[in-house]
Amino acid sequence: MNPVALNDRQCRLVAKAIKPLTLKKDFYNRPYLNVDAEKETRFRMHFFAVAICHQTHQLYHPTLNIYGWDFIEHVFVKLAQSNDQLLHPDFLKVTSVSEIASKLAAEFSHNGDVVKCSLDRLDERAKLMKDAAEFLCNKFDGKVSEIFKRSNNTLISDGDGLYAKLSQMEAFADPQQKKTTFLIKLLEEDGLVKIQDPENFIPIMDYHMQRVLLRLGCVEITDDTLRQKILDRTTLDTDEPIRQLCIDAFKMIAENSGHPITKMNDFFWSLGRSCCHETTLCTDKICSKTPCTFTEIVEVPDHSKCVFQEICKGATNESYRNLWQPVVNTHFY
Repeated sequence: MNPVALNDRQCRLVAKAIKPLTLKKDFYNRPYLNVDAEKETRFRMHFFAVAICHQTHQLYHPTLNIYGWDFIEHVFVKLAQSNDQLLHPDFLKVTSVSEIASKLAAEFSHNGDVVKCSLDRLDERAKLMKDAAEFLCNKFDGKVSEIFKRSNNTLISDGDGLYAKLSQMEAFADPQQKKTTFLIKLLEEDGLVKIQDPENFIPIMDYHMQRVLLRLGCVEITDDTLRQKILDRTTLDTDEPIRQLCIDAFKMIAENSGHPITKMNDFFWSLGRSCCHETTLCTDKICSKTPCTFTEIVEVPDHSKCVFQEICKGATNESYRNLWQPVVNTHFY
């Protein structure tokens, strides 16, 4: 028996709820998508930023009040503007993991104090950057843009599309292609590429979005033992098949809402990051982030309650509201 199940009806209700919503234009006009730099530098900025973006629970800049991905954007904008060595594959290829890690610590420090660097797993992230740089230099003349050129901007093409090519690097080896889809989404939003087969996009799936879909009831945990592990936040060997069904849920929600698959991230990552985290807007009347990430991205006339409150199972049922994302040790997301 499958320990999880897709709730088709709930997915359709969620799709109906987001169908009339719009995403703010300002979100796509932010500095990260408008860096004044050469095209290849921008390609590399996105590429290496996404390569190290996983499990950023602790990443926070107290002075700027920015968390996780926002902090990564802030750092990589500066790196692109200065054409820093950390964006040069030829430099990374010949530089030790420890030295790359030290440079990352300096960039993610507060006021130059590396002791206060909140970017953890530095050696792991540095190794992912170095491995990716070696791959670029050995296979694509050190150019990220060359991967897209040789793939003809297709995701899947007889095993030779972007998903296949990028997955040869450890940083992008996730079978569910989270980082790859996220990278391509950013490159499209920056005007650097245009994907020719968008119907082949695999929805971005990270821990925030898994938590939201479980609480909404779009994906139901039918196995009592697994459900208890999720409630207890016990570390699991794998998050499959939960993650796969969450991906299937987003495909259904996207199809029924009319919003592109890549925009599911903007709706639901922002919701899980702010409105549906340790605190929940539906019960605590407060978001985990100030300002709220959801309202920074999504046009909502009123945020006194969650836009899904009327249909969300977690809003009225504590057993759903207490569900957490599967806890796994991974660099895939």
